[in-house]
Amino acid sequence: MTAPHGRQPQVLPRPACTPAAIRAVLAADADAAVLQRYDEDLDAAFEQAREQADLTPLVQTVRRWWFEADAWRDPEVQREFLARMETYRNEGQPPAEQRMTREEIQARFGV
Repeated sequence: MTAPHGRQPQVLPRPACTPAAIRAVLAADADAAVLQRYDEDLDAAFEQAREQADLTPLVQTVRRWWFEADAWRDPEVQREFLARMETYRNEGQPPAEQRMTREEIQARFGV
C-alpha cells in the first residue's frame, strides 16, 4: 500500500499488548506473510501452553510480537526494527551489557 503524494504515512497509537490488538495493527499495516506468520506463531504458542499447562510460551510470543506490531505502526520505526533484526541475524545479539534489562523495557514501553 502506498501513501498519496504529499502526505506522510499516519503513525498509529501504540497497540495494547494483547493478541487481538497486535493482530489489528499487523492486519492494517503489515503484509499478508507477516500476518500469517503471526497467526501461526500464536496458534503454536496456544498449543504449547495447553500441552504444558503453562502460559509462559503464550506470554512470550505475545510480547515478542508486540514489539514488531509497535514497529509496524510507524514506517520509520519499522525500517529501524527490520535493520536491527537483520543485524542480529547476521552478527548475533549484542553483548549482554549493551542490551536493555526487563526493567528498562517495562519502564520505556510499559510491557
